[in-house]
Amino acid sequence: MFRFAQKIVVNEDAVKDILQEVFIYYYQKLDNGHEIHNPKSWLLRATINKCIDHTKRQKKLIKIDNINPIMVKEDIFEIHQTEMIVNQALDKLKPKEKALAILYSEGLPYLEISQLTDIKYSSVGKTISRTLKKLKIILKKLNYEMY
Repeated sequence: MFRFAQKIVVNEDAVKDILQEVFIYYYQKLDNGHEIHNPKSWLLRATINKCIDHTKRQKKLIKIDNINPIMVKEDIFEIHQTEMIVNQALDKLKPKEKALAILYSEGLPYLEISQLTDIKYSSVGKTISRTLKKLKIILKKLNYEMY
């Protein structure tokens, strides 16, 4: 959950706060007598929702903390630069599309992606395909050399 949330939110402190909120909400549900049949899926879905809410709130704020110190090693700099470009491209997607792209990159099966995103199982593949095409176009606009 942490790794997934970190790909959406990036800021580690915010991720920790989000996960804490998710677990508090989970235990409150259990204390109130709600029965959760598949805790793994429920927790992942709650994490997605909290991350989407967080990114919506953050888009309204100016991001000054994105300024990073200059990297000394060239390899680390290139990796960091690639991550920044991909994160910029992901930020241009709608929150649900971003979550879908990250779930797909995590290697989750279509059935689980369907359950987590409330997309029909039969249309998960096409939706992922459209999202990846959109991401490719955004990367081209950012002059990313991979495309």
